[in-house]
Amino acid sequence: MKDLILGSHLLFAREGATIDAITVSATSKPDADPESNYTRLGTVEQMEPRFTQTFIDRRAPSPGRYRLRKRIPTNQLLVLNFSLQEWDEMALAEMLLGGGTPVAGVFVPGSRTEPVRGWWKIQAYDQVDTEILVMDVWAEGTIESYQFGEKLDAYALVLTVLQSDLNVGEVGNLTAPEEEE
Repeated sequence: MKDLILGSHLLFAREGATIDAITVSATSKPDADPESNYTRLGTVEQMEPRFTQTFIDRRAPSPGRYRLRKRIPTNQLLVLNFSLQEWDEMALAEMLLGGGTPVAGVFVPGSRTEPVRGWWKIQAYDQVDTEILVMDVWAEGTIESYQFGEKLDAYALVLTVLQSDLNVGEVGNLTAPEEEE
């Protein structure tokens, strides 16, 4: 068993982009060969996955007092929170300032009508650089606010995972190597 996930990387392929003759959509995901098919985002300082579910509780008498009999899930949501250290055009102009996609650096603040959506590739590594988690998720990315100032604080990028039959995750290398005697 592993104790740590220390380092994470985040890559992105934008909805509507054409990559290797594939138009990126919820039903069409580009491969990562070459890795340049995806845009690498800034240094990930922290990753926080949050999976939540909503339930309807079914109760029944047992024998006379009502007790919980069954919980039926009615809704589920996976949100991935990242703290990133560097800004790029997409994070600053589109996500934080709500602009459209910059053209030669020029954008209209507040003109974006939808969140930035596409395929996000998440890679997580342990303390000895062994990959232990890979996920490809169709998601919307947002940045709600940031305070610029003298400090160099990381900013919060929030991915809300959307339904796609192509969403996939893989864990591996979770067994620690046996110690030598």
